[in-house]
Parts: sequence; C-alpha cells; structure tokens
Amino acid sequence: MEIGARIDFMGLISVSMANPNGDPVNGGMPRTDSDGYGIITDVCIKRKLRDRLAQSGVPILITSPRYGNDCVSARLRELQKLSGEELIREACTRWYDVRAFGQIFFGAGKKNTRSACVNGAVSLRQLFSVHPVELFSVPITRCNQGSARGGANDTFVKRSAVRYGLYVLKGSVCTEVARRNGFSEEDALLLKEALRDIFTGDASASRPAGSMVMERLYWWRHNTRLGDVPAARVYDTVQLRLREGCERPLGFSDYIVEEKPLDRLVPEIIC
Repeated sequence: MEIGARIDFMGLISVSMANPNGDPVNGGMPRTDSDGYGIITDVCIKRKLRDRLAQSGVPILITSPRYGNDCVSARLRELQKLSGEELIREACTRWYDVRAFGQIFFGAGKKNTRSACVNGAVSLRQLFSVHPVELFSVPITRCNQGSARGGANDTFVKRSAVRYGLYVLKGSVCTEVARRNGFSEEDALLLKEALRDIFTGDASASRPAGSMVMERLYWWRHNTRLGDVPAARVYDTVQLRLREGCERPLGFSDYIVEEKPLDRLVPEIIC
C-alpha cells in the first residue's frame, strides 16, 4: 500500500560503557565534536538497520558478511543488461535498503555507462548526544596469532568507550520519494520495528549486550503528504533536561522528558 502521509520519527538512545561508533582516523575512539558532544553517524545507524532487517529475512543489497549472502557483486551482475532507469526500478523492487536509503550504481548497465542514482525515501540525521560525553580508555593485551599469551608478539592496545551518553535520532519518510521508489506502508512498518529492535543481535566487545538501548521511539504520522508542520517543529515537541541536582548524567533516569502536544499530530510512543 502506498504511503499517503509524511512520517517523522525520533529515538532516544542510551549508550553506557560502550563505543557506539568508533572513529577510524582517531584510533577507534568514540566520535565527538569540538565541544565534546558524542556523535553517531547516520551511516552507522543505516548499517545497523540493514543488519537488523537482514536478520529478519528482508532482501538487502549492501549486506554484512556476518549474515551470509553478502556477495554484492553477484547480485549486481544480474542487473548488468538494464539501462539506468530500468536498473533503478528493478533495484528498488528487489532491495529494501535501495528504496529506503538510496544507492549510487556507478557505470550502471551496458546500455548506459553513466551512474544511476537512487534518492532514498528515508532521511536520517547525524546523531548527537544531549550533553557532552566523558570518554575513557582501558589498555588490554592483544595476543597475536601464533604467539602464546605473554609472548614477544603480544601488543598492547586500548579499548575506548563512552561512560554514558543519551543520543537523539531524528528522521523522516518523504512521501513523494517513497511513491517513486515503491517504499510502501509495509516498508514503513518494517522500519519502525527495526528501529525499535535496532540493537538486537548487535552486541560486540566494544558494545556489550545491554550497553546500547532504544529508550523511547516517537513515531508521528501526519495527515497530509507534505506534513502538517515542519519536521523541526515536530522534533521540538520533545524536550530533555537533567533532573534537579544532577550535574553529570549516568543513566536515562537522570533525564526528565517533556512532551508538548501538537494539534492533530499525536505521536505513537514505543519502548
């Protein structure tokens, strides 16, 4: 079923003693801006959503090797004979992440050597923490392959993490792009479920189980295709502040969440 009205969504994500998105040019340290606010890139969130959907059996083009069926080049070879527009149409039909997040196909098809570009129906902002985050690092010993523990080939590395941070995710589903890509109401439901369970099965050494939590997910469905109010006003209806006497947040319970209603626009609150 075609999406008939714009959708905005917002998530409150707790990060506790974990590295939510390491920076490869900074030794893998958690990303921060110049003022110390934590950052999670939109690309990181899209990767997690792709993985979560792939776990559920949803066809994904850019899959992770962890979940098998990850031969992207083999899947793309099936589209080699298509021209740019035909390729876009077929790719959107086949793969959820193409119609949702977009994709560039370089040298698309034998009939058209130019690149084919798909604009995604789902837009995501870069995530920032509500307050500056405190980073810490713990030195660990890495035992290289072929060496015994404590051997000459062992090296010392650092594992870095955020002590605690509350990050805010903001995004929208554009109805016009959704119509063009074939992103349906069923796809939007899959997105909502994937956001709710985004950290299920995502545990690792740098992100232990339970260290990243979707505390609350807001889902606004407008009454018109273009939306009742601008997205910025929608997101501003959720205000966050620290409890009185709390100088440094150590958990989600240290925050007070205030929700201001908008006429004719009531969010579904999940989690």
